[in-house]
Amino acid sequence: MKILWRQSAIQSLLKLDRWRDRIELPPIALFLKETVQTYFENQDLSTYIPGRPVLIKQMPVDLRMVLVSVGKSDPYKVFYRFTSSQIEIFLIRHPHQKSLD
Repeated sequence: MKILWRQSAIQSLLKLDRWRDRIELPPIALFLKETVQTYFENQDLSTYIPGRPVLIKQMPVDLRMVLVSVGKSDPYKVFYRFTSSQIEIFLIRHPHQKSLD
């Protein structure tokens, strides 16, 4: 299964690192990207598609959201699209960031 990282996902990781730098925490983007990559590589998507469908303003969109834990922190929200040939990662949100509504 091919995993494609959209520019919006990379930007969300960079934004997360800038935020962490402001509150004097070490960067996490590279580790988080590797963790998400490993998470999807280890899934058997022929039997189960992880996460739940995403609704924006009460309307379904062609995305799913899965929670991925990194260490002891709250799980990160990973927004992705699954097609028969690939997984597209669109956005990664910090557990305390505002929702997309």
